[in-house]
Amino acid sequence: KEDGCLEAEFLGDDMGILIGKRGQTLDSLQYLTSLVVNKNRQGYIRVKLDTEDYRRRRKETLENLARGIAYKVKKTRKAVVLEPMNPYERRIIHSALQGNRYVETTSEGEEPYRHVVVKLKRER
Repeated sequence: KEDGCLEAEFLGDDMGILIGKRGQTLDSLQYLTSLVVNKNRQGYIRVKLDTEDYRRRRKETLENLARGIAYKVKKTRKAVVLEPMNPYERRIIHSALQGNRYVETTSEGEEPYRHVVVKLKRER
């Protein structure tokens, strides 16, 4: 536990089962663990679960996706709608393109179908 955060790294064989499709199983376990850890507590403890460095690798994948989509939007001048993502992954996309001079991002829709739209910035 560090800075109000509980981090756990799972080690073992066949950790892909624990990760699940696009990290959904790992995210669900993290959520349930957070509920148990924070039940009947005064202060909130953030829970982070990971295995096989999945979180870092997923972040890199999403940042690369964001850059590729930004290039496509700039080249085609057409907005791109990404697949629905959880809030953490949407934030990675927004952050990756925050300083881009050509494109902007917005989140649209309702959970669990909320997604990022990458579009050309309007000329001012």
